[in-house]
Amino acid sequence: MPRQSREEYVAGVLGQIDDFEERLGQLESDMESTGWDDIGDYRGQIEDLRVRLKAARAKSEELEAATNSVWPSLYEEMEEALLEVAGTIEDLALELAGVLPE
Repeated sequence: MPRQSREEYVAGVLGQIDDFEERLGQLESDMESTGWDDIGDYRGQIEDLRVRLKAARAKSEELEAATNSVWPSLYEEMEEALLEVAGTIEDLALELAGVLPE
């Protein structure tokens, strides 16, 4: 299997970020469509995730321009950030599923 180029990796990262942003939009829409009053804490979590995704987008630009010497550390940082965001979104979705009215 051929090794993924940097450009392909960054394109994949941006695709994941787009998917995460779409999922956050769905969660927010679900909260608002229920008319549920107690969404303030969850809205704050969603906004925090959006800030983290914006930072990941900025980091993807760094990845594109990275020299060979810094690429490995930036790659690891990006992988950790994406895993953390994915887990946080999943945790939020599960939590909301348990508290949003049907």
